Amino acid sequence: MAPAPKYHHDHVRGFHIATCEMPYLESVSVGIYIPVGSRHEEAAINGSAHFAEHMIFKGTDKRNALDLAIAIEGAGGTVNAFTTEDQTCLETRGPSELLPHLLGVMSDMLWHSTFPFEEVEREREVIAEEIVMYQENPSDHLHDLLSLALWPDHPLGRSITGSEASILGINADSLKKFTDQHYRSAGISVVVAGNVQHSTVMELVLQHLPKESLPKSPFQAFSPIPFSGSVPLLHDKRDIEQSHLALAFHTTGRHSDNRQTLRMLSLLLGETMSSRLFQELREKRGLCYHIASDFSLYEDTGTLEIHAGLDSDRLEESTHALHKVLTDILHHGFTQDELNQAKSYALGQARIGLETTHAQMSWMGDSLTSFGKIIDPVEARNSLNSVTLDQVHTLATHTFKTENLAIASIGPHRERDVRALLEPFSQL
Repeated sequence: MAPAPKYHHDHVRGFHIATCEMPYLESVSVGIYIPVGSRHEEAAINGSAHFAEHMIFKGTDKRNALDLAIAIEGAGGTVNAFTTEDQTCLETRGPSELLPHLLGVMSDMLWHSTFPFEEVEREREVIAEEIVMYQENPSDHLHDLLSLALWPDHPLGRSITGSEASILGINADSLKKFTDQHYRSAGISVVVAGNVQHSTVMELVLQHLPKESLPKSPFQAFSPIPFSGSVPLLHDKRDIEQSHLALAFHTTGRHSDNRQTLRMLSLLLGETMSSRLFQELREKRGLCYHIASDFSLYEDTGTLEIHAGLDSDRLEESTHALHKVLTDILHHGFTQDELNQAKSYALGQARIGLETTHAQMSWMGDSLTSFGKIIDPVEARNSLNSVTLDQVHTLATHTFKTENLAIASIGPHRERDVRALLEPFSQL
């Protein structure tokens, strides 16, 4: 049996440097997590964080775009990046002996990008096509509609990619200003997992980090919107065969004591084939192919969401069945057997989910960005295992309320007809 991974964490000049030592492997995964995402943007330049993430691949003082690709791939590694509402991550993976090289190329990309004018203009067209692609895909566009319904007039309600209008306001100068402010901010995490030692990681990382850290990236705190008596609903009428429906309930954020209870509630509700939603709407009634629940947690708020792709001809029956599942949970809760099964699933997935260097890297990066420390996976599993049936039911009654609800839908029905079908949800 392989030894347990060993975590190490240092805090230097406002930066987190962390290592998960896995000496029994041959690879290494490296992630640089920057605590900036779409919620840090002004409305006029919505999409800046995502645009900047694209541009770090387009050239530096020493390498052009092709040189950067060859520098990683030609050495035997891979490179990727992503942007969320509250973080940007550049990540690489390769044989462990590549660590010095990978860190050198990554630091060049993040802190020495030149944002060439012609590359910015070319990438603007690429991102515009990406935006159109998301808008034309109902399941992707549904997410943006739901965010807008949840958080109107707030950065969390805007698309991570920006809009076709907002990306026109982004240029090389604004990208340079954005990255100068946020890519050198306090709270950046450099995380390495694999066949490495922490002392080596520290020595290498300190060679590449910016010499001085700026204040932590600011964000616009979310203030709960007073309930007006009407559930927010955004509907996109499209001539398509399937109806796409999403319901979301506002929750507390990632620092809430209810975090693990919310995880169990989502699992029980719709994350597995044995969950209530899957069993009731797909297995017993055959109303849909896809139905699932999920949750998202941010610094100051969160959501519990239900997503479904439904037969448009049976939309009334589907919404009735969905409402019935929620009211049954409110009135009767779940059974101990259901909770035990959900725990077994969650604990098993948590254990096998950290078997790779990439998974360990992601665990450390998310932990440090969200909490400023590495969450012990064993403690997290123990906390999850301690959730009780009463805690799940109490959280469900506090969450499944009309004043917490927002809805988005895409399909062939008229908005007023969709609103009428969803009227029972206004009486939760």
